Formats: sequence, structure tokens, C-alpha cells
Amino acid sequence: WMLEELGVTYEHDTVSMPRSNGSRKSHPLGKIPSLVINDGEFSIYESAAINSFLGRQYGSSLVPATDPFLLALYDQTILCLMAEMDAQGLWIHRKHEALAGLFGEAPVAVKHAKNQFDQVNKALCNQLNPFLLGAEFSAADILYVHCLDWAEAIGWGEAWVEGSDTNEKDSEMKMKLKDYLEKCRSRPAYQKTMEKRSQEREIAKKNKGKARL
Repeated sequence: WMLEELGVTYEHDTVSMPRSNGSRKSHPLGKIPSLVINDGEFSIYESAAINSFLGRQYGSSLVPATDPFLLALYDQTILCLMAEMDAQGLWIHRKHEALAGLFGEAPVAVKHAKNQFDQVNKALCNQLNPFLLGAEFSAADILYVHCLDWAEAIGWGEAWVEGSDTNEKDSEMKMKLKDYLEKCRSRPAYQKTMEKRSQEREIAKKNKGKARL
């Protein structure tokens, strides 16, 4: 999504899977994603670091450049997203629900992870005005929407999904998140990213079907 926002030409590697030889070339732990430049001349991993690098490399306003206070808020927000929402919330669910066969079931841990996600989401929602850094969309919003998309996909989106039960106290938060997501998801770069992702999934399904034949 960040690359689409910047209008940078890129090639998406859909072959290298986590812990594969291909992914280990750019990430010592074999994780994805990584950004590889000039056929491996330079590489960087961790989504927040990648987006920050790209914003600075291409002089984009998506990453604060000169205002030390805005930059501090940006750093605080992306670290909160990655450390508090992703690692301690969403990833715990992925490890012990979606990948329970590999990491083992841990329902108590998943329950606490959901509570962690909800608390962090509430704090970040309170920060919206209308975006995380204020009036302008930023790379921090890219990470936040990614987390909200992920949460929605696993059934953790009751705070903003239409038709879900919310009390009167949470209705303001629901409308705020709903409006925020509509703004972000209507961006051409987001829509283009989702379209490419859908096409890649269809290709992967076809290739998997051919392999079975």
C-alpha cells in the first residue's frame, strides 16, 4: 500500500514464503515482508521500518520530516501499533488459533490478546482527528488500517462493523472508526493494493489446483 501511495514501481514476490530460503535472504528469521532494493544491494524488514524508510527516501509527507513533535507522535504511534496491537494482540490470535497446529492452542492467551487489542484500539481511536497524526493521512494510518483489516477478518471488528452489537457508550467510537475506515479504504492506492492482492490469491488458487492435478 505504501508503495502504491508513493507511485513507485515495484515487483511483489509472491513465491517466497515465511522461513523459506527466499525469505531468509532478506530477513535473518525468514519472516515477511522485506523490502529489497537493487537485487539485494540493500534490504530492510519490519513493516513500520519499511514504510518509514520509503517515506523518507522519496520525500513523502506520509512520514514527518522536520517537525520534531509530529515525528515523535509518529514514532510513538507506529511503535504502539506494532508492539501493542500487532504483536500482543493479533499475532497471539494467529499463533494460537490459525496456526494452533504448529504453536499449540492457548485459549486463555487468545482471550487476553483480544482484550489487549480492544484497549489499544480504543486508545488509537481517541487519537483520530480525523487521522492518527491529525489532519493529514500518514504511513501510521497504513499500519493501523492493516491491523483493523486483519482484526475484521478474524471476527474482532465488532467495534466498527455494521450489524454488530454495541452499547450507547461505544456508538461514538463505532461511527468514528467507520468514518475513518471509509476515508482510508476509499484511497486509490488502498483499492489498487486490494485489487492486486485479490488477483494474486486467484492465481495462487489456480496454481494450487494445477499442482493437485
